[in-house]
Amino acid sequence: MNDLNFFVPYTGNRKDFKKEYFYGIVLSIGLVLFITVIYAFNYFTIKELNSEIKYTQQNLNSNQNVVKLKEIQDEDKKLVVMNKYYSIVSNISDGLKSNDFVGSKAINEINSCIPSGLYFKVMTLNASGIQLQAEAKDRESIAVFERSLKKLDIIKEVNITTINSPSTGNTSLTFTLNCTLKEVD
Repeated sequence: MNDLNFFVPYTGNRKDFKKEYFYGIVLSIGLVLFITVIYAFNYFTIKELNSEIKYTQQNLNSNQNVVKLKEIQDEDKKLVVMNKYYSIVSNISDGLKSNDFVGSKAINEINSCIPSGLYFKVMTLNASGIQLQAEAKDRESIAVFERSLKKLDIIKEVNITTINSPSTGNTSLTFTLNCTLKEVD
């Protein structure tokens, strides 16, 4: 005959209950350890970062850095002023370039027309034209110079107003020449 054991269902359930309880405790301890490790890591990281912030602030507030900062701020102020002046000067320069009556190209063209033995004493340039006072060795040099100037594209009209003969032992002729410039587009 078989023995009836009425306590079997209670003893088996008790073993399963202990295993579930054990797993719950291990999981809870693991979770608590995980949270504690994360908290400790964050705590030490924050402490290290705060010490770095204090060191950086002390370094920034040192006398050398304060002096350098003032110098840099002064240089920035100077740079702002220089940029203002630069914009004003560039506007003036652009205005002068647009009002350039006789450029270096025109002067070079006039200089290319000078025959040998002719020398400038005075050259006056303005918006309407050019006035020259010069010396030449003979009348032929003056005529060659006049003819060369008339051939230039920038000259509208050439007039020789006076030719003075030498009064003393000087053999050169002094003359005055007026040139009217063409309108520049």
